[in-house]
Amino acid sequence: MMAFTRALRAIAIIVAGLVMATAAGTAAERADDDVHYRSDTVDIAAHWAARATLANAVMFSGLGESLSVSMSTADDILKHAGYVARPAMPDMATVGAVYAAGDPTFMQTPDLSDLRTLRWDPGSFDRTLEPAAQAWALIKITSPGFHLNFHDNKADKRIALMMLPQAEALAGVLAKRLLTDRGLFAARAPDGTFAEPRARDQAVVLWGVSNLILAATSAREDYWHTAYRALVDADDYRKLADRAFAAVEQLPPETAGDRALAVEALGRYALAANDKQRREKALTLARRHANALQKFQDLSLEDAALAVYGLVEAGRLLRDDRFAKAAAAAFETGLIPKWDDRLGAFRTGEPVSYTPSTAAAVAAALNAMRRHGAGDLAKAANRLYPRFLETVLVDARLQLASPLPLVPARYREGRPDTAFAHPALPTPEKAGLAPVFAGEVVHENGTVRVSDRRFRTADAMFLANMLVMPHEGQADTFLPANRLESLDR
Repeated sequence: MMAFTRALRAIAIIVAGLVMATAAGTAAERADDDVHYRSDTVDIAAHWAARATLANAVMFSGLGESLSVSMSTADDILKHAGYVARPAMPDMATVGAVYAAGDPTFMQTPDLSDLRTLRWDPGSFDRTLEPAAQAWALIKITSPGFHLNFHDNKADKRIALMMLPQAEALAGVLAKRLLTDRGLFAARAPDGTFAEPRARDQAVVLWGVSNLILAATSAREDYWHTAYRALVDADDYRKLADRAFAAVEQLPPETAGDRALAVEALGRYALAANDKQRREKALTLARRHANALQKFQDLSLEDAALAVYGLVEAGRLLRDDRFAKAAAAAFETGLIPKWDDRLGAFRTGEPVSYTPSTAAAVAAALNAMRRHGAGDLAKAANRLYPRFLETVLVDARLQLASPLPLVPARYREGRPDTAFAHPALPTPEKAGLAPVFAGEVVHENGTVRVSDRRFRTADAMFLANMLVMPHEGQADTFLPANRLESLDR
């Protein structure tokens, strides 16, 4: 054990040196060289990058099927947000089902005082309905910390709770339109034909539906949980959760990344289940996938990163220190060697390229070590995470524009604007683009470019879910500690 600890300390020292050298080496190469994300500020910037992505996907762009909310539902939401009279409601392009992709170029000059100017060209939309796109959007909408940070007044609470009908609509799409006769969730083209089901999709759907149930059954006393308890009947979604669990059993994940996401999804299903037999089956299956995660070797960056995340969560879910130790070893031997000091990021191959999905996996691993790793590894991850996000989101422009215009002035009081968004990012007006994630960025021949500007909903929302700002010590990416404490194992 002492040898293992010394190894962790050694790798932490090495990583610290890499990050310090990288920061020093790039400072003279960029105009905004005096501004860098830091471990104590990066989570705020991450929150607003994710918030801008979700808002554009489900409220501004029109990238989906229009959703109308009844006046009675709207009045219930307003009451929980603290209103006694109905305010003027903004003209937002609120959607239920979300489409697979679209061009995030504005059709006119964006003006936040007129949300109609934030819409995208419908002619650019891929109207395929993907299970992962619905599920990742559902997960973000039903993540409590996301709606408790920077939601201090009635207007912000109202917007957060207006997503409640969207959450139910997304669950409805999964249940009624994306479930095949075989009992598996699959993408559906506009002509109604199904694509071949994918194992990862089954797990992400299970995560999403379980999240909705957890939101509606939490005893926490805040505006958001109170509203979900009052307005959502968790029992309405238990059958869908059971079907998703059966789908995970029927089409089991095989890759390290898919198994890691399955561990998280199964953990949430176990926390949400009110049936002992189902809970025990979920925990048994989670352990099986966690055991398999320890045996993988020579993984891609995305799989290596998600393996770290999955093992950390398995250790917490199953109260098994062996998985925590395996996570630390996977971080040391599977992820750290991929770090490139010159790039300020992890190598993915040749050329080096990042999609939101790859960035999400790395963010999940680094946050897992930051929040739940051993002391030295947590310090190492804290040093790497800000540099990684700055390199990929800002320098490489995976984040197409700055979310700063979306930050209300009241939250900017007492904080510099650089806490919310990097100044190197162009404004949406200057870029002509929404502050969302591109489809891919590539580094080759000494230059970085956006190789795919399209907004791809599933991948983008995956990254939005992994970019978290903790609230009262808990981060939405990880199984809720208060629920784990009472879990009957």
